[in-house]
Amino acid sequence: MSLHEWERDVLNRQRNIVFPDTNLNEGRFYRNIASGKAVFSRGQKISLLLIVVFFIVVNAVDFAGRISEVIVQNRLYDRELVLWPSMGSLVWLLFWIFLTVKCLLPPPAPVRKHRRGYRSSGRI
Repeated sequence: MSLHEWERDVLNRQRNIVFPDTNLNEGRFYRNIASGKAVFSRGQKISLLLIVVFFIVVNAVDFAGRISEVIVQNRLYDRELVLWPSMGSLVWLLFWIFLTVKCLLPPPAPVRKHRRGYRSSGRI
């Protein structure tokens, strides 16, 4: 990538006022996290953990409420329909757990292979 292309890319990323640009920036944000290449500070990691804890609590309360509805209801035809709204919430929970695991447990850095022999030797 040339310097001119890089400058144009930086300017395009800063123009975050139009919906498509905002959408592209958000997609780039999530791709960087999911790739495991993003570097996070301790505060960012704690914040991400708090988001996951929030989703876990919300899902636990939601599922408890849905299951109590199933237990209380005596009608058979509504039991399956009661749990479907919770599936969307469960998908969000799994998404945030995936991002948190990628954030907190990044892949190990590749091991550099050091050649031995006359090519790597700097001594005479």
